[in-house]
Amino acid sequence: MPFVRRRCLVPLLALVVLVVASACQADVTVAVAVADGGSGIVHVSVHLDADAVSRVEGLDELRTADLVEAGWTVADPVEAQGGRVFEASKPFADPAELATVLEEVSGPGGPYAQLGLAVDRSFARSTFRVEGVLDGSVGVEGFADPAVAGALDGLPFGVDLAELEAELGSPPGSMVDLRLVVSMPGDVEGGGDGGSAPLAADGSPDAVLWETDLAADAPVPVLATSETTRFRSVLFAGIAAALVALLLLVVLVRIVWGVRRRRRRRRNQRHAAAVAPARSTRAEVVPPDTGEAVRVVASGPVPATDRPDSPEVSAVAEGLQMVILGGPGTLFDVRDQVDEVVAFARAHGSILEYPKIAGLFDDASRGRLSTSELWRVLGVEGDAEALDADMLGRYQLTTGAREFVVRARERGFRVAYLGDGPAGWLAQLRRSFLLDELIDPWVVSSDIGSHLPESAMFEALRRLSGVAPANCLLIDDRLEVLETAHGLGFGTTWFAPSGRAVEAPGHSIIRSFADLLSG
Repeated sequence: MPFVRRRCLVPLLALVVLVVASACQADVTVAVAVADGGSGIVHVSVHLDADAVSRVEGLDELRTADLVEAGWTVADPVEAQGGRVFEASKPFADPAELATVLEEVSGPGGPYAQLGLAVDRSFARSTFRVEGVLDGSVGVEGFADPAVAGALDGLPFGVDLAELEAELGSPPGSMVDLRLVVSMPGDVEGGGDGGSAPLAADGSPDAVLWETDLAADAPVPVLATSETTRFRSVLFAGIAAALVALLLLVVLVRIVWGVRRRRRRRRNQRHAAAVAPARSTRAEVVPPDTGEAVRVVASGPVPATDRPDSPEVSAVAEGLQMVILGGPGTLFDVRDQVDEVVAFARAHGSILEYPKIAGLFDDASRGRLSTSELWRVLGVEGDAEALDADMLGRYQLTTGAREFVVRARERGFRVAYLGDGPAGWLAQLRRSFLLDELIDPWVVSSDIGSHLPESAMFEALRRLSGVAPANCLLIDDRLEVLETAHGLGFGTTWFAPSGRAVEAPGHSIIRSFADLLSG
């Protein structure tokens, strides 16, 4: 039988067509190795037994030029136990690209096409999660090509599969064993309800294995998770906490000293008959070379009237009154909420393209869809509340956020939240992290029917808080949001753990919440 290539499949897996047609045995293994940064490599191996090698024609003429052009590295076939092994591998740069590579392996409807990778990075921890199904229930028909079928009198494999099954006494797909091996940084835990159980691969704690064949009755659920911890970051966090306490003391001393200086000045100006205009507050941009992050400074003359004795009350009345935490990136450490939703939806069965998922999530963030409606239109099956809880399990408080909010309130400042997302999600996060008593108001896009950086969000914050933009400092990780806020008169700070000051002209920059108390 001459070898026929199929464009939508990796040529190695097209060997399955030949094996089925010749009633021989084949083992297909797809190994996904994830690196610490979320990149990795996919390795495909097809092992034909000795009978297949002797009966299948065209093995030595396997053409791989298209495969190499698509970025695959193809190894020369090797002999193994009288049979032959064909191998190819291709790297992926991020979790989204892994889905594309797996689709190249077996086509959009193939057994390996419904798998997704999600990586959650926090201050000192990285969590990896591979989820989906190994679907042998697609059968050998999943590899059929209409063009080939047309050339072979409607028989995509050159034989009648029903007759072949009667001859063999079992489905042809039972001769094609499928394996999935997943390895990730740290100790990998694997699982899945139903199907074959995950096994340790080669005795290694960083890999798990699932098995099925192309005659399976149902897909095999796949779930693999692992976690790594950066101990140096944890140590630095402890040191930073001690520095925060020291810096708070320095700030308090400076406030008290400033209050006393202003009182002396007022005693020298008793002859003034009018009260001077109130002071305004702005965020001063400090060059990164100075070692300082952000200072809140005041401009304008000092009122001649008496002020309360409390230095905290005086500072609030004469300058900064409210700190605004942007979200979800700044408060909940979610760098890109849309990426998280896309990865979650695909891992739970959605086949929609990225722009479509992003557009539907935007509708939910504006209050046009409930989250239960969102999961339904995305094609994600399951209980909506359980899906919400699973999705929100990826969120966590940014390191140092709670400590900063508590200390800011102790100093007399209000703390508000301004962010995008479904209101139901924010309500659950507020309850889970006990934030209702610490942050007020909460301005969430779905309650307003708008979306950052649209000005309606900032106007809603002004109305709900009653605080003028000039007396506010917005901390956000999105420069487009800060640009709009700056134009409306807000003080602005870019929350960028790895950003550079040259990327955010006109805004101050901080690396962590500890930086907010420096200077």
